[in-house]
Amino acid sequence: MKNKTSIINNVNTNTLAGEHVIKIANPGYDVTDLNKERTVNYSKTKILPHLLSALALPYLIGARHQITRYLEVASTLENNSVAGTQGCMHEVSTLFEDLNTVCKYMKKCGKENELHKLWLDVRNHIRHDIREELDNESREEKIKRAKRLKLHPKLQMSMGFTVDHITVGGTIIKIKQITNYLDWADNIVIVILGEAKKKGYYKN
Repeated sequence: MKNKTSIINNVNTNTLAGEHVIKIANPGYDVTDLNKERTVNYSKTKILPHLLSALALPYLIGARHQITRYLEVASTLENNSVAGTQGCMHEVSTLFEDLNTVCKYMKKCGKENELHKLWLDVRNHIRHDIREELDNESREEKIKRAKRLKLHPKLQMSMGFTVDHITVGGTIIKIKQITNYLDWADNIVIVILGEAKKKGYYKN
């Protein structure tokens, strides 16, 4: 059963009535047995794309939800700029957490996209640059990211919001760019899980 890690949703493992669950199992491995080694040495085995792509699914779904939420808040900007901007900031922050997670799983599956670095830069701009004194990221990396995002040298953080795009520093990210990326990632997941299902690695 080597390398046959499965994503399963209907194994009798104390699932409560009415629950809809995701469960992951590695045949022959008991997570509660501290004296037993894993049956598979994961540092020496091949990447399991079906597992990684399935783990990306919640964040693909989440990113689409966040776009909807962002657009709803962005539509209020003209009438309530302060509350709208704060709301957009929250939705964009969560959106790029989802995008960054998706891109990590895609990269582990060997799928690269020119937007991956941008997603990470925006995520870190939001999470790190606004609170420079509170994290341990190197100043050198902050400067490199600021240049990539075309941030004004006198600003620590800069973001702008409209219903059509998000501006980070001097970089404009169209909402359409994000949805196109999600379509790209969706198609990859569909193909990988389709192949895994044929081999009995995945059930839905």
